[in-house]
Amino acid sequence: MPRTPTKTPPKHRSARNVVQSPYFSHQSPYFSSQSPHSDPQPSSSSSQSYFNPQFPHFSVKSVLQPTANHMSVVTDSLYERLVELKPCLIQEAVADDPWKVLVAVTLLNKTAGKLAIPVFWDIMKTWPTPWALSQASVPELVAKIHSLGTQNVRAKRLTELSRAYLLDPPSRRDLRPSRALGPPLSPTKRGKYPPTPISHLPGTGAYALDSYRIFCSGPASSEWKDVNPTDKELVRYLKWKWAIENVHWEPGIGITASADHRYIAGLISELELDRARKNTAGRQRIPDHALDLQKG
Repeated sequence: MPRTPTKTPPKHRSARNVVQSPYFSHQSPYFSSQSPHSDPQPSSSSSQSYFNPQFPHFSVKSVLQPTANHMSVVTDSLYERLVELKPCLIQEAVADDPWKVLVAVTLLNKTAGKLAIPVFWDIMKTWPTPWALSQASVPELVAKIHSLGTQNVRAKRLTELSRAYLLDPPSRRDLRPSRALGPPLSPTKRGKYPPTPISHLPGTGAYALDSYRIFCSGPASSEWKDVNPTDKELVRYLKWKWAIENVHWEPGIGITASADHRYIAGLISELELDRARKNTAGRQRIPDHALDLQKG
């Protein structure tokens, strides 16, 4: 007779603990909950939110408060070096006086800092207030800024700016519509620049408006987080400022991730090269009394 095959009794496997990746955990810094207690989304009134829709899994809490593991990756020495390499911009040195910021950006527009900054301090020494510059002798002012080019246009703009500043000074409670174009919405379309307190003043293009919003909105303001500049010096400054908050920010995109060790190291190299280039070119050093304003 054919043999009947014997059945093998089923094996009883012991229960195992299921290991779940922290990436999919509600406690993960990369998980954004949709519960009512999740981080608030940016208001629709913000013109350029620093939330990047391409990276919706990053919440304010997760990005601006990195995990302890992340902080151990970005070493203290790297962070200290990043702090030392803070970009030194004239706009921040005189940020307590928006008129001086506007004068500085008028001179810096399409002009190297090593040329424009000495001229700026010379103008401030000769005409230190809006009233003084509004009454300046045009031939004398033209002679002072002749080395920058377009001296006649700049001289006229500086005197008109100073008069307008006296007659209708900016106020943070009075936002004016902007004539400048905003950030690109597509390859062929650009958005409207949001209203600002200085938009009514002569010569306030995107560069001036960006500078004002980054440096003159007050120490407690987060207005700088909504600025998306195209000027390379402002871009470099914002990359540094976001990195100090452990955030990887890119111009035209916004927040992309937390700032990890590789990103911080790369940014430090970029800042070191920029500083070496400016030192080699003999960039005018900002006076010590102006640097004291930055420290405060």
